[in-house]
Amino acid sequence: MRNLFRNCLYQGKNLFRDFGFSFWSLVYPLIISIFFYVAFSGMMNIELKNIDVGIEEGNGIGYILEEIEILNIHKISKDQAIEKVSNDEIHGFIDEDLNLMVKKSGINQTIIKEIIEQIKQMERLSRPIENYDFDVDYILDRNQNANPIIVTFYSLIAMVSTYGAFAGITTVSLIQANLSNIGARINITPLKKYNFLIAGVIVALALNLFANGILFIFIKYALKIQLFNETKYSSIFIILGNLFGTALGIFIGASNNRNHNVKTLMAVATTLILSFLTGMMGPHIKIMLDKNIPILGRINPISIISNNLYRINLLESTKSAREGIIILAIYSVALIFTSYIFLRRRNYDSI
Repeated sequence: MRNLFRNCLYQGKNLFRDFGFSFWSLVYPLIISIFFYVAFSGMMNIELKNIDVGIEEGNGIGYILEEIEILNIHKISKDQAIEKVSNDEIHGFIDEDLNLMVKKSGINQTIIKEIIEQIKQMERLSRPIENYDFDVDYILDRNQNANPIIVTFYSLIAMVSTYGAFAGITTVSLIQANLSNIGARINITPLKKYNFLIAGVIVALALNLFANGILFIFIKYALKIQLFNETKYSSIFIILGNLFGTALGIFIGASNNRNHNVKTLMAVATTLILSFLTGMMGPHIKIMLDKNIPILGRINPISIISNNLYRINLLESTKSAREGIIILAIYSVALIFTSYIFLRRRNYDSI
């Protein structure tokens, strides 16, 4: 335990001196959040209005939908529904089998989908639908800042939570004798690599969570944007995001013999590509990918984090939280284990 504490203290000092960590984990997230705020400031406070929903005459759930105040129900035929959805006269159409027809993805369409999911769940449980209270916060709270652009900020948070990758790369560089003088010294001492690696993971998590905290405080009090309404699951996904980022950095550092700067660029490129696929560069990218390659959103770690933050805090839904937690945990463990194998098998002819 004493050796672990000493390694943590030593690596913590090393990271604070590392420019890559200081810039990418502390400074860059603040800069990009300001850019996003300036770009989207005119779109941040859109008030949630009534949602127009089409159903067929005689639809079995019609009486339930009519009781939900935020929904405007239009009784139309399927042929009329196609035209009205295409012309944006209604936000969605629900047929008798509870299938939803929409033209595009958005907050209104997501709310309709959540209502349908709740009804389907009640039917699977064989519980009377009329006993369920659909007047939950995500439907009736019309004054919340329900802006699709806020998804971009959740993508930003998901991305920076993986910036433990830079600390992970630094940790591995300190172990490898061909990359640093410290690594050369470590490899000729009885110090166990796994002990040093565990210390690196702990330090990377702690420091990146600290950097995340600074960003959250800045967004809440400087930019006046309230992103988190739920603490428990939001914290779990942010911590797992940091663990995944650290594991990714360790894997990048251990899997090749490139210099530190090249590995840093690899980490930047990886996180930017994954963030791009979540819709960080524009919500239309996410909509297109969800429509054509839906599996991508379920396996992309940054997408898992951002989607769950969105559902948990805006829609108050945790239905996919357990799946996301399991996937992120598997990714992290697999990357760290693979990295340790790479490091353990690495030998040097001379030091």
